[in-house]
Amino acid sequence: MKSDGKMKILEAARAIIIEHGIQGATIRGIAQQAGVSTGAIYHYYDSKEAILYDVMDEGLSEIKRIATISLEDKKRFQEIIQEIFDGMQERFKKDAENRLQFYLAHEAMLGNEELKHKFKEKYQDWINRLEAIFVQAYDAKSGPLTRAVATWTMAAIDGMVLQILLHTDTVELKHINQVLEFLLSEGFSHFFKVIHEVPDK
Repeated sequence: MKSDGKMKILEAARAIIIEHGIQGATIRGIAQQAGVSTGAIYHYYDSKEAILYDVMDEGLSEIKRIATISLEDKKRFQEIIQEIFDGMQERFKKDAENRLQFYLAHEAMLGNEELKHKFKEKYQDWINRLEAIFVQAYDAKSGPLTRAVATWTMAAIDGMVLQILLHTDTVELKHINQVLEFLLSEGFSHFFKVIHEVPDK
């Protein structure tokens, strides 16, 4: 749970990104928007990138929420499937956070080691949670193949989000959602049966 001071800073940063874009989110601007001094910002964060990462992290929490609901509430298959589908719809709409993810990933690839480490931890967490969802929803066996499916799924989500941000318009969103529904209700179930028949290598 983040402190009130941190939450105020994150809300201010998000508001600036929505209005002025990522480049407009300066430490000074965030401080003014939050109604605090720049010194107060540095009490919580040592860089703009660290603030932006937390904005992204707060916003892109669907997988964490779904995994928690799936495991703790012991929901039935159809309920978990609906949670995943709804979560993906929310993810597709989060323009500011999605832009941040790719901006920060680019900064990490350019050599920001702190961001690179954070992304590594974040993807490990996302993959762990996706694997747990697959085990719960599809009775998949926990292990490297199920983890590989989780990794491919995460890559597909990232790729779809990128295409939406770029407005590639290769196909209507309703058709993307039709395929998503099929994958969740039928595709993954069949796929896990197939890969569980593959002998360990």
